[in-house]
Amino acid sequence: MIRWSGKRLIVNILLFGIFLLAAYYLWFPPIWACQTVRFRGFSKVAPSVYASDHVSTQRRDSLLHFITQARKRVSGFWGDQRGEATIIFCSNREEYQKFCLLYEGAGCSLGTPTGSWIVLNPDGLNVDVIAHEMCHDELFARLGWMKAKSSLPQWFDEGVALMVDYRYSDPDLSRRYNGYVQEWDILTNHGKTAPHLQDIVTLNGFFGTHRGQADANRTAQSYVTSGKEVSRWLGLVGQAGLQRLVQQVRDGYEFDGAYREIEQYHRPKL
Repeated sequence: MIRWSGKRLIVNILLFGIFLLAAYYLWFPPIWACQTVRFRGFSKVAPSVYASDHVSTQRRDSLLHFITQARKRVSGFWGDQRGEATIIFCSNREEYQKFCLLYEGAGCSLGTPTGSWIVLNPDGLNVDVIAHEMCHDELFARLGWMKAKSSLPQWFDEGVALMVDYRYSDPDLSRRYNGYVQEWDILTNHGKTAPHLQDIVTLNGFFGTHRGQADANRTAQSYVTSGKEVSRWLGLVGQAGLQRLVQQVRDGYEFDGAYREIEQYHRPKL
């Protein structure tokens, strides 16, 4: 009788696990698409790099070149690179939309407990986009999937990624904050339409998402607001402050308190 109850419990646990797995893939079809990319008309062109079979050899070579450059940029910013996301390069937006939760943009990152992926559409064939998405993956790797998803505000995640993405501001770290101030001033009408940080904590708030579509104006304003704040903060705390923040969040500290405390610690004493 006891033996039978034990077997029944194991069977129930297995059935529940299968149910959760099936629900996971039904609720998040992009994850399933990423995990089965090799069966969807994509070929492996390098370790952990897949390109659509419709992509030319020349563009595949460019992709590998930009990936190498992006890895150098991310390693230079963080000190090393720990992210190991699989990269998927699509030939058109129809392919891209099968892999990404948001249909807009040049690239997206997806992180799960079982792996992470960077998906690029044709507009993402450049070092800025690839480095940006790699930086998201770097936070996944350094914090763990759950911490990265549940503990970081979207504006910080995006703001840090912008530090290796030079589309909005100066590559020179010493001039980056002033560059973001200028961009922010232009895109937010001197701050009149700028979102507050508390308004861009979530993914939907950041992108102004409605029915799966991002609001382009809101997205641009969110990016420059995030870039301005993170470049300001990093200008005060430096790389040591960033590493300390990541460590504290990983150890269970609440983000807002740790962020303010580290800034206060690094402020010049009057």
